[in-house]
Amino acid sequence: MAYKIMRLAKYYDALRTNNPFFKTSNKQKGKILLNIARFFMDKGKIVVRNKPVVAQIEPNSTCNLKCEMCIRERIGVPIGTMSLEDFKKILEKLDCLFKIHLSGQGEPFLNKDFFRMVEHANKRGILVNTNTNATLLDEKTIENICNVSIGEIGISMESPKKEMYEKIRKGAKFEKVIGNIKNLTRKIKERNKKTIISLAVTILKENVEDIPKFVRLAENVGIKKIVFQTMQNKEDYVSKYSENTKKHGVVDLAEKIREKIQEAKKMIGESGITIIYDEGKSSTGCVWPWRSTYISWNGNVTACCKILDYKNPVFGNMLKEDLWKVWNGEQYQKFRKLLRERKAPVPCRGCGMV
Repeated sequence: MAYKIMRLAKYYDALRTNNPFFKTSNKQKGKILLNIARFFMDKGKIVVRNKPVVAQIEPNSTCNLKCEMCIRERIGVPIGTMSLEDFKKILEKLDCLFKIHLSGQGEPFLNKDFFRMVEHANKRGILVNTNTNATLLDEKTIENICNVSIGEIGISMESPKKEMYEKIRKGAKFEKVIGNIKNLTRKIKERNKKTIISLAVTILKENVEDIPKFVRLAENVGIKKIVFQTMQNKEDYVSKYSENTKKHGVVDLAEKIREKIQEAKKMIGESGITIIYDEGKSSTGCVWPWRSTYISWNGNVTACCKILDYKNPVFGNMLKEDLWKVWNGEQYQKFRKLLRERKAPVPCRGCGMV
């Protein structure tokens, strides 16, 4: 029940921040709503009539930090940046998206066309969310954020303590990031923007005890939402982790984490902060191959953001191939069949959504 409530909270946030959808033409609204209806009608089928309802599109795989738990370099992620022209080509094919998560293996604000991408998506009635490490939130970037429509910006932060934060997020400066976040939340409030600013916290062995302290940190910087998640425990991730990365794992601390999450919720009081923690086995199974798709900066398509191997399986390339050839192709059909039967395809083994 708690899992379903948290999912509903996410859907509510998507609806209340989606200004582009409500401002787009009735024709475009109709296309988007028809596509959503087809998703619900065809969910569970091997070959579907709906196009992706949601897409995670990677604007770039470049990053300015070297974080302790990041395994980009260990899995051979191709390094590059999506052009605005390629982004537009993808949206021509995915012409009835409801939402885009514009982020991937890198820091999105390193893409010089990021805000043009958001503007282009906005004009098509699409809600855009993103994640950032907040190191690049200077005055110009914050002004650009306020000049477009972004539903939610998740700020990745693993410690409320300077020393531990800088040890985990190598290359970032704690005081500067805190100042950047305060400036962002202040400007969002002054401009009366609906953009949600949230803390995106990866739970590590080092910060389990500090989970409740993120409530005070959020209050201090003007944030009203905290999203907690654990390190990825899929088999292919774990096999790629270095010995040092494995030391951060919390697979044996599930009960302790739940206790600390409850402690954090009791601290909320009148601050109005929302805490999201929806880890655990899904009761309904994964819907990604029916609803969503992940597209890397070079156009390669995988089932979701948690699929590590960029070479196999790649379901096709959205810049080079027909949408339906990819979306109803052999790989997607294979994934849908296995997931419908609650069986894990090899790249999904260990994922709680299966």
